[in-house]
Amino acid sequence: MVAVETIPITEAKARIAELADRVAREHDHFTITRNGRADVMLISVAEYESMRETLDLLSDDETLADLRQSREDFAAGDTFPVDEVRAELERRRSRAA
Repeated sequence: MVAVETIPITEAKARIAELADRVAREHDHFTITRNGRADVMLISVAEYESMRETLDLLSDDETLADLRQSREDFAAGDTFPVDEVRAELERRRSRAA
């Protein structure tokens, strides 16, 4: 579970190096307040980029349709054995080379 801590901006300024280390190393989140109101979040760049990528995927209707179809296929048992998938990937790699 990711730790979420709320701290005032004056405290965040004094502890910025420590907070940055925790965010980068432990994936902690910090809500930073100004005048008692939540104003900004401190999260890692990797997590931010991951969220942006997820939002991009979720905003693409074709990608969502593919995801829904794959879930339906899986639920119906319409899957391929892993050895067949690996063999197909290997064939595609060898053609691309």
